[in-house]
Amino acid sequence: MLLAGLLAGCAHLGTPPGWDAVVLETASLADPLAWRGGDGLPDRNVVLAGQLVVHADFPLAGQHRLIRDLETLRTDVSQTLSLPVSDEPVHLYLFGEPRRYDEFAARRFPNFPVRRAFFVETDTTLSVFAPWQDRIAEDLRHETTHGYVHAVVPTIPLWLDEGIAEYFELPRGDQGVHREHVAHLTGRLLEGTWQIDLARLETLTSPGEMSQDHYAEAWCWVHWMLHSTPERRRLLQDYLTDLRRDGATAPLAARLTHVEGSPLVCAAAVRRHLETLAGDQRVAGGAPAAASP
Repeated sequence: MLLAGLLAGCAHLGTPPGWDAVVLETASLADPLAWRGGDGLPDRNVVLAGQLVVHADFPLAGQHRLIRDLETLRTDVSQTLSLPVSDEPVHLYLFGEPRRYDEFAARRFPNFPVRRAFFVETDTTLSVFAPWQDRIAEDLRHETTHGYVHAVVPTIPLWLDEGIAEYFELPRGDQGVHREHVAHLTGRLLEGTWQIDLARLETLTSPGEMSQDHYAEAWCWVHWMLHSTPERRRLLQDYLTDLRRDGATAPLAARLTHVEGSPLVCAAAVRRHLETLAGDQRVAGGAPAAASP
């Protein structure tokens, strides 16, 4: 029996409803590879690329630039988060026709809405399913990040799992700056209808609870910790290391409060970081940057 609980929905700003990516965690499955036979999965071409096993129903060269990009992503995730690499295969199933992908998803996961791409974790397998379309590079970077992380940190909290995937879905040259999230969060701050709150993120256990605000804020906390100070970067890395040993380790909000002083101090620092990123975007767009308070 496949018991699937949504572990992390991957909403993308500006994406039509129902076409976001998703992470599924599966509890037990007698034969995790059973879907390979008779389920219409891609099997015409198989490419081995490091930890990845890419299954496609169309010709796909092993040196395709997207495959090389995903191989490089493995090193980026490992070095940035100070995590070991794993030999556990991550299977990527790529459908040349969106219709075939839709049919497979409807047949295997009939209780879930149509998604643009999704990652499935079972007790023994890590798999990504996606149709080949205009945003395939972004989708595969995002979902493959989930695979790389879950191979070594299977108990990662929902918000952090999503924030990390949002960070790494971007091209390397973007330095993790998610421009859509920056614009969305700064707009919400100007409206006065949203506040930064890591403790609230840590209470989320189902993607059904997560809004675009949550996905964007999760990304923002990750970016702040990785790019503000070496101490915060190390704190995040140490937290992930501790999660590998004990999934019940003290949450990140408590660790940050111990170091930074209080949740309000942390939130103020993240807000300044976000406003700096927004100012940089305005300068890049030709408009004057507003000074951070």
